[in-house]
Amino acid sequence: MIGIRARRLVVSLTAVALLAGCARPVSGYESPPDPAPVPYGKATPSATAATCPPEGVRLEVGGGDAAMGLRVLSITLVNCGPRTYRLNGYPAVRPLDEDRAALRVQVLHGVKEILGSMPWDGPPAPVTLEPGQRAGTAVAWRNTYDDIREPPVTVTFLDITPQAGRPAQTVEPTGGLDLGSTGRFGVSAWSVLPDSDTTGAPTDPPVPGASASEPVETIPPLL
Repeated sequence: MIGIRARRLVVSLTAVALLAGCARPVSGYESPPDPAPVPYGKATPSATAATCPPEGVRLEVGGGDAAMGLRVLSITLVNCGPRTYRLNGYPAVRPLDEDRAALRVQVLHGVKEILGSMPWDGPPAPVTLEPGQRAGTAVAWRNTYDDIREPPVTVTFLDITPQAGRPAQTVEPTGGLDLGSTGRFGVSAWSVLPDSDTTGAPTDPPVPGASASEPVETIPPLL
């Protein structure tokens, strides 16, 4: 009888030890969960709604217009830093495919060869932006496909250097740039944009060089 009770006691103690080993620690500390994977090409948002790169300027893609195979895309540079930022001339724009590889596309200074003469496509001039001010440029191209020897070209990303010697930033226009078989697009020079009363990022910046009292040639919205 004593041997049976001893064996039962050993079994009970063994079960308690196993349960204790499976239980969570009672110290109140739990290791943090593994972070969720970040998709390629996407940045994890910080605590602030709109971050400012170390360079002190932020590039924003605006709205696009299209008609009869013509395309125009507005790009805004915001001086989000504490210091004056100076520009002069045209941004250096490098077209990239969906894998961020460089494409063989001709980049023109000015949009006259694409759209003809436009009131906002002026010659390059020095631009000085105080903190909070904005400058604009426009990218223009034609969606024409008349050379079946080559597949149509679509630019997925634009790698933009605002000024020679400054860091580049990569933007992703909605829908990309559908160049067809044209193999080129034009870029206008930087120009100061009117001050905005809103504190947030503009969702559809005005066409570079335009003012409220100055008529501007426009085309229907991009579908």
